[in-house]
Amino acid sequence: MNFPSERILRLAIAFFAVVGIGVATYILISDSTSGAPACFAGGTGCETVAKSSYSHILGVNVAVFGIIGWILIFGTVWFGNDIARLAGFLFTLGGFGFSIYLTYLEIWNIEAICQWCVTNAVLMTICFLLNIARLLRYVGTPDGGAVIGRGGGAGTARPIAEDG
Repeated sequence: MNFPSERILRLAIAFFAVVGIGVATYILISDSTSGAPACFAGGTGCETVAKSSYSHILGVNVAVFGIIGWILIFGTVWFGNDIARLAGFLFTLGGFGFSIYLTYLEIWNIEAICQWCVTNAVLMTICFLLNIARLLRYVGTPDGGAVIGRGGGAGTARPIAEDG
């Protein structure tokens, strides 16, 4: 099996982070305007979760923390060095843990499931797994390039045309 290059992992993380920013932003905007995100499959799960006391921490909607987290995760893909690899892992570890906590609250305390929250949790889980792969496979390798479009193969700086 051929392991994906760091560039491919970084692009995948960037993709899921952008989608995550979109989901968290939708939740925040929905909460600010209509009061709750719309559930696609019907039901009132999203509204129940959005109106619960757990949807805000110190008066701040948890979606704001999600947006900040996703932006931080997105920021790590622009660098192919060990600091960015470790930061990406730690940010997604925190996001994954927070997602588990929020899902626990939905199931056991709120007794309702928000489809958007589950989507966000799935995206965070995928990013967490991608960052684990990136960290374990490429830690200690030379800087793969300062931006997504450069290098990043097995940690070597190569022009984009050479990076499969």
